[in-house]
Amino acid sequence: MPRLCLSITSALLLAGCLPSEERPARWSYIHAAILQPSCTTAGCHSGLTSIAGLNLSNADHAYNKLTGHVCGEPIRPQDPPRNYITPGSAEYSTLVHQLRGENRDVMPPDMPLPAAEIELVERWIDLGAACD
Repeated sequence: MPRLCLSITSALLLAGCLPSEERPARWSYIHAAILQPSCTTAGCHSGLTSIAGLNLSNADHAYNKLTGHVCGEPIRPQDPPRNYITPGSAEYSTLVHQLRGENRDVMPPDMPLPAAEIELVERWIDLGAACD
């Protein structure tokens, strides 16, 4: 089992070296490769310290909190914008502005995300922010 964990970790680290357009714009990847390691380990949005009531350590719970939708339920274009993400529009998504540090403190505060990571999150949102 430790070998499997090492392989998954290695794959995620290597994937971070690829340009954003070559990485999957999928929730499972966004959560595992970007949000969980960057936001929960910063001591801000983990199960122990859920600043602003936002725990990003569990993928389904994080998706629900960020989008206002339950993972697996369809997001319809007529649904109103919710929470931190407006599916289909990175420009109107609070999360993107927080990651960029526009008009507010940058998230995560200790080590801001590289531009390629933010671009991948934006692409996932622009594609409808589906939960896979």
